[in-house]
Amino acid sequence: MTDSNQNIVQAMITGYGPNFPPLEQLFTTELTPEDLVTLEMPIPGLARYRRNTIFLAEVTSPKAIGLTRFYVLREYFIALNTLMASYTGKSRKIVRGLTSDQVQRIRTIGTTPKEVKMAEIMEGFTDHDTAAAGDYMKLKIATEIPELVSEIEGVHFACTSEDVMGNVFGLVSNELVYRRFMIELLKLCEFFCAFVEEHGFLVLPALTHEQAAEPTTLAKKFANRLEAILYQIQQMLFIGGNGFQPFSGLMSGAVGNLSCHYTSYPDIDWQKFAREFVEGLGLYYEAMTDQCVSYTVEANLFKTIGNILTQVIKLSEDFIKLCRCPAQFFVKQKKTGQKGSSIMPGKTNLWAIEGAIRMLKKSQLLLNFLADELQDYPDEGNMGRSYLFRDIGNDFMPIFIAFARIRREMSACHPNQTKIDEFFDRYPGMAGSCMQTLLKREGIPGDAYRILQGISLNADGSYANAEQFQTGLETAMDELSLPTSTRKELLELLDPAYLVKPANELADKTLAGFKEKSEKFKGMANQIKGLPLAV
Repeated sequence: MTDSNQNIVQAMITGYGPNFPPLEQLFTTELTPEDLVTLEMPIPGLARYRRNTIFLAEVTSPKAIGLTRFYVLREYFIALNTLMASYTGKSRKIVRGLTSDQVQRIRTIGTTPKEVKMAEIMEGFTDHDTAAAGDYMKLKIATEIPELVSEIEGVHFACTSEDVMGNVFGLVSNELVYRRFMIELLKLCEFFCAFVEEHGFLVLPALTHEQAAEPTTLAKKFANRLEAILYQIQQMLFIGGNGFQPFSGLMSGAVGNLSCHYTSYPDIDWQKFAREFVEGLGLYYEAMTDQCVSYTVEANLFKTIGNILTQVIKLSEDFIKLCRCPAQFFVKQKKTGQKGSSIMPGKTNLWAIEGAIRMLKKSQLLLNFLADELQDYPDEGNMGRSYLFRDIGNDFMPIFIAFARIRREMSACHPNQTKIDEFFDRYPGMAGSCMQTLLKREGIPGDAYRILQGISLNADGSYANAEQFQTGLETAMDELSLPTSTRKELLELLDPAYLVKPANELADKTLAGFKEKSEKFKGMANQIKGLPLAV
């Protein structure tokens, strides 16, 4: 390699910064099994963005769903035994009750991924996953607790698969929405609050119609969105507001009538049993159902989440505009080794947020589709809902990636005070609305709006700059023979910071209030019963 070529290579390496590895180390990198799995994943959320979504393996994976199904089957069998232990009717008991030791042993069945696989092997014969899981439980109980062999039909007694899977998907949704999404949403909102606090009393131009309007503050821009998010979060609260609305569950038989239960034991209050069972799982009990719940609760929650994402999207889009040229009210900190473009060295881009916005919009579409399609089942139901819920992790996955990207990108940005000051100097007419209102208060002769319009806009339609505006204002004040006190008030309005103090104080209170409510919401989210610990 010639000295010239060596200089080029060394310059490239130097440009990456002091932490760049030696070329020999780079070129001899070996793939780990985990690297290969990641590289071969066909879905970016499980590959490139894996670090933000890996937790979903414990929430929406076949393993998580399979273990939760075993959990519901176990708990139903135990609950039925508890009921039958005190049954004094004329019919034969399908089960007779369990000892504490038997309950303990039953709760060890169906708690490992290996057992989920065993049920999948059986599914190859049943062609029905819940039937296979139920049969596995029966065989396992009969094998490991042989004294219960005559009672194993109690595992899935009088139930249809939806009596199991409806509750499974309710628990999965509780975990995903409240214990995962809600916590991440609140973390993002707390980041927004901290971002505002970091930059203090920052006055910014506010735009309407993408034109200079009036001054505002960073706190006010963020508080607007957080207040809207707060309203939407409150729509997810249960009646009375003491906690979040759990997802729905049911125990209602093949078409929602509990016919098999009542036919076998007409002298048992099965509605009471079903309510206690479903609510004991931590779900919202729907008594009036078809084969499945109505999904009105689910539709409301998913659409509300979509509305929350709208606010995050708007805030993200508006922040990009704060950073765009030529304004550049915020700039992205230059990082050693970073390239803002593969060809344009003079650029820096907020591509993490750009991608995040599309991710959030995609999830919005998927969640709205989910809300509509879940409710749109034919007759008393079919299996379409099963696919929709099994794929729910894919619907939410972009959200978790996007939230992390927004935090990371915004953290790298800081205000550009010079550019902010230049903008206010270039567009002093932003004080015009307040000035003409003050003149109307004083009852001046003539049209105050037209007077300020003449000062703010030049004859050719361009905006008056600071010098032009000042000259026009002085002339107008002289022509109107304004008293000294009124002149002083008008001149004070030229200071953008003076104009925004009341709004900023309100914003600060709103942000402080949100932080308090955020802690309360996190507590509520953690109180929701999600997936069982065995998962």
